[in-house]
Amino acid sequence: MGTETDIVARFDIHLDAGEEPVFKGGELITGKLLIELRKPIIINAVKLQMKGRAAWLNDPLKKDDIEKVSDFTLLERPPGKPEPGHFQWIGDFTYSLPFECPLPKGCPSTYEGPHAFIRYFIRASLVQEDEFEKIHEYYVKKAFTLVSPSEGHIVSGESAQTEDTAILGKCCCKSKLAAELSLPKTGYLPGEAIYGNLKIGSKHPKDILNHMEARLVDRVRRIGAPEISAASPWRTLFVRKLESTHESPNKAKGAIEQSGLFLLTVPPVCPSTKGDYEDPSKIEHILSPYGKLLESPSTATLRFRKIPFLKIEYGIQVTLGTDILLEIPIEIGELSTRDKSNTLESFVTGPQPVEEADEKGKIAVNGPFVYTPVYPYPQSTGTNGKAAAVTIINTGPALPISEYEPDRTIVTTTRTIVTHSDGHESKTMEETVVETEGEVVRTVLESTVNDDGIKSERKETTTIDASGDEKTSVETSNTRVAESEELPEVIKEARERIEELVEHQTEHSPVKASAAEPTVETIQNENGEETIVSTEVIEDGDTKTVKTTTVTKHADGSESTLVQENTTSETVTTTVLED
Repeated sequence: MGTETDIVARFDIHLDAGEEPVFKGGELITGKLLIELRKPIIINAVKLQMKGRAAWLNDPLKKDDIEKVSDFTLLERPPGKPEPGHFQWIGDFTYSLPFECPLPKGCPSTYEGPHAFIRYFIRASLVQEDEFEKIHEYYVKKAFTLVSPSEGHIVSGESAQTEDTAILGKCCCKSKLAAELSLPKTGYLPGEAIYGNLKIGSKHPKDILNHMEARLVDRVRRIGAPEISAASPWRTLFVRKLESTHESPNKAKGAIEQSGLFLLTVPPVCPSTKGDYEDPSKIEHILSPYGKLLESPSTATLRFRKIPFLKIEYGIQVTLGTDILLEIPIEIGELSTRDKSNTLESFVTGPQPVEEADEKGKIAVNGPFVYTPVYPYPQSTGTNGKAAAVTIINTGPALPISEYEPDRTIVTTTRTIVTHSDGHESKTMEETVVETEGEVVRTVLESTVNDDGIKSERKETTTIDASGDEKTSVETSNTRVAESEELPEVIKEARERIEELVEHQTEHSPVKASAAEPTVETIQNENGEETIVSTEVIEDGDTKTVKTTTVTKHADGSESTLVQENTTSETVTTTVLED
């Protein structure tokens, strides 16, 4: 058997979104396979795999490191044939096989590293058996970037400092070199310049200021694993030689202090992982906010997706020659994916290889395969670690927004209601986030009715101002209500709507719904439970509502319903000031 060029003239994955597409969770991926053979041969199967894979490469627990988005076979047997294979494809003819697959909501953003990755890709294979009954599998692959939607996540962080010492010289000529680095804060955004204060003791080489470098480094932790085996070494993403402001950098004497020293600009990278998931009690709270009521196959998938498999961390390192290493951990926040002033820029380290362990022994067509992830980045900022054209040196509170720019208000409301089949409202949670240019106000209202008819309400309001200061207030109350209430109107409407969608799907099963139409999925597990999940997207002007309804019919005949509505509206007003 020869190489792939002897059999395959063309084997491409063409995506309708373009050559280097960027997706987010909940979107529909559409495209086609283009296949052309050099001569007539029998093809046993054409396989298409669509996967999202989070892998910790040092983890022997293989089952924990893969989340499969989709994996299906386009052609297991030819039409009209009872068995797979024995189907001859003609040569010098381009076959076009269309496909589509929805991405689940809540998928984390793409991340690539030598010790771990979060990767999304499509892989297509041609399976062929030769005259000696040997199986050959030809494959082609396309990886793509997934950017998790975000309204922006600003991390202020506390100030921090570190120090290091080294012994120079030998015997009687020994001297102690000491240095200290401090940062005014440890939270930054992509495109933001990082400044620090550097102090060097009096015992140092005269040209030490000519050998200063700053590095942005990252590493990954495997959440839930032992500390020693779960932390990768630091990887250098970007390195920059520092330029001293000293009047005589080649002949510096005595103690040296460099204030406001420009280290680097944060390049396009994946944001730091939000939250603290090392505490098991915190993980449990995130896992089951509604107890056992949501333990169905579909809701379990969403539930586990709230706990990241990998924790991405960053740090700033400053080196003085080969003797001093000063290191401070930092956090990199998220830019809003809705803000039109942000664009998508290539990952600072460039193209990434995407080989998989299960591809050994298979024949790559036009390989090896690489891709370059992209991340949100300010349009007006320099890229790849270069300083921005305009740099603001200010370590105090954030500057007020210019009065000539428009004021933008974004309101996001998420309402969740869970009921049992008797109409008893078990729990309601409504979260509202109002984001303006100056502050963010988050209000969470929780209401729970127990079996004794006691209704408990808890209202938590958190305000974060422009300087990053956070204030939280909590109000609680308990009242008695009827132990068995009528079914809430929103639950009635949701159940009627999901019945309509199921009926429509049954009557029109051969027809594929478009991405804009409501979707409905029915899942049955081995315990006899049936779960129906519907998703609708409703857009009205600047307001967008995503409504998800989950109805679970339990094996004992009882029924529970979950209705979740996420509404986002954006208002932009411009204030014109008189001279």
